[in-house]
Amino acid sequence: SREHSNCISNLTRQVLNETDLTLDNIDAFAATTGPGLLGGLLVGCNYAKGLSIITNKPFLSINHLQGHVLISRMYKKINFPFLCLLVSGGHSLILLVNNFNKFKILGESIDDAVGEAFDKTSKLLGLGYPGGPLIERLAKKARRKKVFNLPRPLINDKTMNLSFSGLKTSVRRIIENNINQSEKADLAFEFQKSITECLLKKVKLAIDSSKYYKIQDFVLSGGVASNSFIRDQFRILCLKEKINFIVPAKSLCTDNATMIAWAGIEKLRNQGDGDSLDIRPKPRWSMESI
Repeated sequence: SREHSNCISNLTRQVLNETDLTLDNIDAFAATTGPGLLGGLLVGCNYAKGLSIITNKPFLSINHLQGHVLISRMYKKINFPFLCLLVSGGHSLILLVNNFNKFKILGESIDDAVGEAFDKTSKLLGLGYPGGPLIERLAKKARRKKVFNLPRPLINDKTMNLSFSGLKTSVRRIIENNINQSEKADLAFEFQKSITECLLKKVKLAIDSSKYYKIQDFVLSGGVASNSFIRDQFRILCLKEKINFIVPAKSLCTDNATMIAWAGIEKLRNQGDGDSLDIRPKPRWSMESI
């Protein structure tokens, strides 16, 4: 939150200068008001409210996860309802998206989020942070000479819920047996494959269960959606299921301000006005309560 405070004013001036815009050219000010860490949310939210007050323009309260889900609609027409798998460092959700502000959670992780599992496994492998890109890079070096029988938690469970803490624990036990660098690459590949198979199975259940709604589009979003292996596997699944596969550009998968601005545009178009300045940040904010 301290770094947010130190940087936000200079960053705003820099963006205005680079785009030749003034505050008067902007129709509304959108800010993430949850979920997330309270300190950062307070800084961004209060700054946006301040800009709203001095320009007499609307303030828009945006759910961070809502931004991840809607950003694909910025470049492609996606009709409601559609299915979305949102996988990031803090969240793993299978969603039925009925409107810009109406979401139904079909399944979610009961323990670690996918991105969290990648980060913790990366640390176990002696890599860095964020773990997703590093594990993906190591997995590409796999020779697949060593076979690791990693678990696929809840893969045969009839719900759409996910679990990844047990998978992480299995990786830790293998690494404690002092595997070499080549074997680490094989392990990274198998870890990535295990996660992907779990996600595919649960999304297939979601597709089957939502055929009543005549779903035409499936969106893969969140930071983990930048993983090329996972993208390719979901592209294949959607081809088999005859459903459109949509994924944002990699730069728009990880946390970014563009997705919050776009969610703000969708909200302003549909709602017609801004939100109350009395709205407070919500560190825990379920998508079903937007």
